[in-house]
Amino acid sequence: MTAKSFVHKALSKKKIDKNFKISVILTLCFVLACCAVYVIKNKSYSKDVILHKANTHYIKEQYFMAAKYFDKAISLGAEGSEIFRNYAIALLKLGNYDSAIKNLKLSEEIDPYNAETYYSLGNAYYQKAYASNNSDQFIQGIKYLEKAINLSPAMEKAYILIGLSYRNCGMQENARSWYRRALLASNFSKAGFYNLIGHTFREEERYKEAADYYQRAIDNDYSFAAAYCNLGDMYLKMNDKDTAMLKYKKSIAVGPDYIVPYIKIGQIYYDDAYFDDAVFWALQAFRINPDSDKANYLLGMAYKEIGRKIDAVEYLKKAAYCGSDDAVYELKNIGIDLR
Repeated sequence: MTAKSFVHKALSKKKIDKNFKISVILTLCFVLACCAVYVIKNKSYSKDVILHKANTHYIKEQYFMAAKYFDKAISLGAEGSEIFRNYAIALLKLGNYDSAIKNLKLSEEIDPYNAETYYSLGNAYYQKAYASNNSDQFIQGIKYLEKAINLSPAMEKAYILIGLSYRNCGMQENARSWYRRALLASNFSKAGFYNLIGHTFREEERYKEAADYYQRAIDNDYSFAAAYCNLGDMYLKMNDKDTAMLKYKKSIAVGPDYIVPYIKIGQIYYDDAYFDDAVFWALQAFRINPDSDKANYLLGMAYKEIGRKIDAVEYLKKAAYCGSDDAVYELKNIGIDLR
């Protein structure tokens, strides 16, 4: 082989090697691009599937599972005002107030004109404040609720929650102001807001004024069983037992399945030492809701007074298991420890 032929052959081989390397590199790039596309598409598919599961659990009010899937979907890149808001509401249902507020603020950043987001923020602060008895957080919540009303003046639940927030701060006059604004704002239930105004006067022990507003509630809705019962309470506070009894019985007439007036009447008979009558009315309440701690407690105490200790213990135990601290105390006095 001549020197010239050798050089030509070597150069050809070098060119082939170079082309081979380029081919390999291009092939690797193609494979990597395909892998990247697959990963991105697969990630997007996974995100969509997980988000669908989150929404399904949310609609079914399965908030623990909803929160779990929302969290996973967000970690995969899901975002949006509604996603963050629904995730926050699920967290709020689980009592995770701080994380709920954090996600609601993310929702607010994306859509600063959504009344539901501001209402949910107000509700989150309200619940956190109620759990910790923190007046400052009630006020913080009110600011968001006001924003909700500014965006949606017909949002009845926001007026109600503002009123509750002020009442928990001991600011009943402020609560009344918002309830009155609600009466002027839209076609809300006048009976409902008159009843709420009655509550604010009741909390200030202004029983006559409270009674006037409960009566207004009744005048606007003659089937409002709770308002009759509230009115009865005010007459009882004003030492007019006969009128109170009439209002409780009227409450039963318009709402026979409303348990409260049965217990109220039974308690009046119990306090007047008419224990057989107390048993009768307590049994009526018990038939409406056998798990009522108040009905079971009243029944137990009435049986105790007429000497039916076995029956008394049975119903007092039931009342204790249903959450009555008074029943626990009474059982201890009898000598029965529930531990």
